[in-house]
Amino acid sequence: MKRVLVPAVMTGLLGILLIVGLCAVAQEAPFVPGSYYVISIGAVEAGTSELIQTGRDNGFVVIVQTASGISAYRGSEASSEAESDLIGASSLLYVDGDRFLLRMSEPSFNYEVRPSATGYLIVLVPHQDLTADDLVNQILIPLQQMGMVGKEVDMEYKTFVLNPDKTPPPPAGVAIDSNLYDLVTAPDWFAAASEKGMNRTGLRVEIVAEKVPGGSVPETFQPYVVSETDTLAKLLLPIEDLVSLARSASIGYVRPPYQPQPASP
Repeated sequence: MKRVLVPAVMTGLLGILLIVGLCAVAQEAPFVPGSYYVISIGAVEAGTSELIQTGRDNGFVVIVQTASGISAYRGSEASSEAESDLIGASSLLYVDGDRFLLRMSEPSFNYEVRPSATGYLIVLVPHQDLTADDLVNQILIPLQQMGMVGKEVDMEYKTFVLNPDKTPPPPAGVAIDSNLYDLVTAPDWFAAASEKGMNRTGLRVEIVAEKVPGGSVPETFQPYVVSETDTLAKLLLPIEDLVSLARSASIGYVRPPYQPQPASP
């Protein structure tokens, strides 16, 4: 985990106190191509209804997942296109209940703002060297204008290798399938879920929790249970909660559902 104090940036209505790296000078470039950066920004106070309107006003593709299906917009216009035709948009806001994911693609970087177990994260993929000032001026201030970042942000970040030969293993004590852990840490949740053949609905993914003898799904995760036996539970679980479920003392292992395989000839 890395951090650095960068002087406050003042713009009319905005003031951001930024802590984001391991360099003491804002003009150095802690964010470089070949890596991606998971940056904590804490809680987001704006409600999803407000964010949906802001996204539409700013010309985003907006997808809203509800129990009855999805509704979608291209800016101010409603869209009947399939999710698969919308989800690759360069400016995307995906709302699932009271949670959201925002993705922006620019020539010098891509990023996602998405939920975590403790708030929200920015997942930054630079295409060229970026300084902490670049992060403030090109990402944080626009996000703050959309209500996604508070006026004072104390931030930390972790660095991951983009397209590594071998992905990092789950933390000690987290009994989770490696593909699910890779999904949690992937720079693009939607692309990773598709590549790994996972059943995704909105910002949730279908998984199976194997219980320890006498164990049960913790109450926190009960709203996501789809079906259950004495030994197994199938859940449609928010992606950011996968690690928390796998840490539960009553759960022995978290994995994707087994997929039927064709019989051998």
